[in-house]
Amino acid sequence: MKAFGTFLGMILGLALLAGGYFLFKYVVNIFDTLGPQYETIAAIASIVVVLCTVIIAGGLRARCTNEGSAVKTNVYERLAIFLADELRKDRTGEEGLADEGELIKLEQLLVLYGGPKVITTYTQIRRTIRDKKKEGSETMALLNKLVLAMRADLKRRELNLKEKDVLDLLLGRS
Repeated sequence: MKAFGTFLGMILGLALLAGGYFLFKYVVNIFDTLGPQYETIAAIASIVVVLCTVIIAGGLRARCTNEGSAVKTNVYERLAIFLADELRKDRTGEEGLADEGELIKLEQLLVLYGGPKVITTYTQIRRTIRDKKKEGSETMALLNKLVLAMRADLKRRELNLKEKDVLDLLLGRS
């Protein structure tokens, strides 16, 4: 199977090389009215411009992807802090840090940038909290599931996280 892949790679490489040669000849023929030295320079310059355009487009695409990932990370961070504060509120008798307007904005950002599993798990947690089951084991399991869904959506695939450790750190019980 490896030999077949190598052979296929060689055929593809030769095809690309031949395609590049014919592309170069085509561009040279476009500039045929110029002198021989100028047509070669013009052909090389036009191919360099096309390659530079492809490189720049790839860089812009990567930048947009990174900016979207940073926004998603920020939303997930704020969501985890809000939920930890909400769950800690009843246990310690403290006031929550987030007001209703901030929560609405956070949920809107979650809808725009969040992954489907994160959104589904978050709505399950909000329903459970609304039903006044804040310290229940169901809520804690959902919170752990939410954190793991966030990590998976952010391409963090560590599977050896212990539920108790995650909850203790998130709720400030360590």
